[in-house]
Amino acid sequence: MNIIIAILGVIVASVSSYSLLTGENVTMPYVQILLGVMLVLLGFSQLKEKRKGLAIFLFFAAAFSIFINITILLR
Repeated sequence: MNIIIAILGVIVASVSSYSLLTGENVTMPYVQILLGVMLVLLGFSQLKEKRKGLAIFLFFAAAFSIFINITILLR
């Protein structure tokens, strides 16, 4: 699972850097959805380590990020 989290982190960082350098903001909702998925995976890894408080916070942050960005994309 840590490998998937690292791969998502690299993808998010590279697409964010591309967006910053070119000035295009079209990719930002997709980046935020990928960040939400990464937060969900981090939440599951925290549940494995018996850190329920942090896991719940990560799940709420992921749900908020994914929900807001899907509504932006469907607008």
